Amino acid sequence: MKSFEEICCDVVKQPKFIKNATIGLILGLIPIVNFFAFGYLVEMGKQSTKSGDLSLPDWPCVKGNFKNTLIENFSLGAIAFFEFILIPCLLGFSLFGLVGLEIFGICVGLFISAPAFAYATVSDSLKIPWNAFAIFTDFSRVYKWVLAHYKKLAIPSALFLCFQVVISFVMPYTLMGAPIFLGLLFMVSYVKQMSKQNDNSSEL
Repeated sequence: MKSFEEICCDVVKQPKFIKNATIGLILGLIPIVNFFAFGYLVEMGKQSTKSGDLSLPDWPCVKGNFKNTLIENFSLGAIAFFEFILIPCLLGFSLFGLVGLEIFGICVGLFISAPAFAYATVSDSLKIPWNAFAIFTDFSRVYKWVLAHYKKLAIPSALFLCFQVVISFVMPYTLMGAPIFLGLLFMVSYVKQMSKQNDNSSEL
């Protein structure tokens, strides 16, 4: 299995990387609109699951029904952000806020949310219409997988968190969607490889 650093290099070397990453970073700078960027990551995870490779897909708005595709992309991005980014960060903020460590709580939320978000995309956990009651089932299954593979996820999650902390010093928190998008782009590729390897091992 390739390391996280090797996966990052493979992603950067792809012909579509600069164009697709730039679009995502621009969208990620705009609150609410950045849900389109997270929707792209969901689409990326789904396509990699179907095709079996780690190639970056085109932005989904260029395929099929333009209006319906944009709505689905935005909706899935909003659901993914709410379930696997916002909720963990809010929980961390609330729990650690009891002892005056709000920022640390947000960092803990980001640390665990990155691999959870990535696995949710590659395991096809995000669907429309969204069932609010399914959130508990999704959380249980996704975080069970994350905990089972914490040894392989610890370093990538730590690098993701460090990247967010460094960027936060030069970028307002309201614009943090861009670095989160870029970090998750690499995390989705890495978790997809892990998931694929686990599937192959279970078949042996």
